[in-house]
Parts: sequence; structure tokens; C-alpha cells
Amino acid sequence: MAQITADSINITVDGELAEAQVGETVLTVCRRMGKDIPTLCHHEGVEPYAACRVCLVEVTAGARQELVPSCQYPVSDGLVIQTDSQAVRDARRVVLELLLARCPKSDVVVDLARRYGVTETPYPTDDPDETCILCGLCVRVCEDVLGVGAIGFADRGIDREVGVPFDEASEVCIGCGACVAVCPTGHVCSIDDGLVRRMETWKTELELEECEVCGRPFATVKQLDHIRGLLPEHVPLNRICPVCRRSQAVQRLSEACSIVVDNLGATAGQDGIENLKSL
Repeated sequence: MAQITADSINITVDGELAEAQVGETVLTVCRRMGKDIPTLCHHEGVEPYAACRVCLVEVTAGARQELVPSCQYPVSDGLVIQTDSQAVRDARRVVLELLLARCPKSDVVVDLARRYGVTETPYPTDDPDETCILCGLCVRVCEDVLGVGAIGFADRGIDREVGVPFDEASEVCIGCGACVAVCPTGHVCSIDDGLVRRMETWKTELELEECEVCGRPFATVKQLDHIRGLLPEHVPLNRICPVCRRSQAVQRLSEACSIVVDNLGATAGQDGIENLKSL
């Protein structure tokens, strides 16, 4: 439930009166209310892009009624929203027919299309093995969040694609795997092989760093160097894998708890120690 402030406004979602905050998007408010709105190009970590259009909803503002991408459309006072009207379902089906034509073997696209009764598409398929829906999530997380910009869009129209410059191994990719994590269809992939991480989709190989504690490869050298460049000079960069970091954190917490118990026990006596142990 949104916190009520001076910036609260009233909207109506599927006939239900709701409160929202100025600046929120329709998708944010509707999902908070438990509405099932599908998305493919949306991720909380990056700014909305409205590329896939499967999150379309029907809004009425005054006398104007239209279909809009909910991930990017801001709420306004008195806005009336329909998340599952006939117009919405029809529009989503058309979008999914187009996506199915582009990526007929993508499990994510196929499963979402089936939810809307779409099992085949009237549109031609150029590449039956294509799995990229051009959502741009990988491009945006690389450029806007990480500030690396190793990948981008190339060409226009039906020839539009995502890739590295000149379709060659990237000199700036740090192999962090953020693009792999946000890709909704699994098109972007990487493989760790010994001390090498292969960013398969970007035709790029990077050296992996070994954990200072356990010796397991866990991150690329370029990724750690990138992080080092973002930290103040006086802050050390521990080249330790997440597993060992968690183990060290648990150990420190255990030691801290032991000290607290010992101090309380010294104050409360033997009976206090026994009571603490029984917790």
C-alpha cells in the first residue's frame, strides 16, 4: 500500500479506487495492487523503455481514451485504468503475434503468447533460431547502470540488432554478466571455462580472477579493475568470492554474538548464561 502523503492522488484501476504517488508509473501502482501485467523489457534496475509493448493498458483521462505502455505512463489524478479490457487483450495478442514471428523458439515468448491464446502467428519469420526481442535491457544496463557501453543497437527497421561494434570481440566489455542477468529470453549468455569467461553472445573472452581465500575463479580481472576505479583510494578491494565473503560475515557475526553473551553473562551470573544459551 502506498504511503499517503501530500503528493497522493486518486486513480481507478479495474473499477477499484486506489491511491498513488505523483511520479509513479501505472505499472508500479497496478503491480502493487496485485494486477497481472506482463512485461519483457521492464526491469527495476533501469529506466523504462517501453520496447516490448506487452504491458499495454487502457487509460481514460478526461475525454481521452487510449492504449499506453504501463511501464512508462505516469499516473495522474482521476486517471481510470483498465488492465484486462477487450481492447487490452486484443492489443497484447497482436504484439505477441509479432514477437512470436521474430522469436518462434523462445520459450518465454511462446509461453506468454499461449497465455493470450496465441499459438501461431500470421506474420513471416525471418530467422527461426532468433531469440533476441530487441528489448534493449542489456544495452541499457551496460551503458546507463554500469557506464561501460560495450554493446549497442546497430542498423534500423527489420535489420536492427544488438551487438558489439563491428561484430568483433569487445575491448571494453568487463564480463560482469549484468547483460546475462537482465536478458528476458536467455539470448545473452556466457560460459566460465577454467580461468576464462566467454561472453558467447558478444564473442569476447576475459580472464577470471581467483578468490584469495578458496582459489575459485569468481569474477573477471576487468570487472574487479572497474570496481576498483569506482572506489575511493583509501577503500581496499578484497578479491574474495561471494561464498567466502558470506562465510567471513557469518564468522564475524558469530564472534560478535559470543562477545555479547560473555559480557551479559559476566553481569547476570551463571543463571543469566544458562538463560541466554536456552534462547
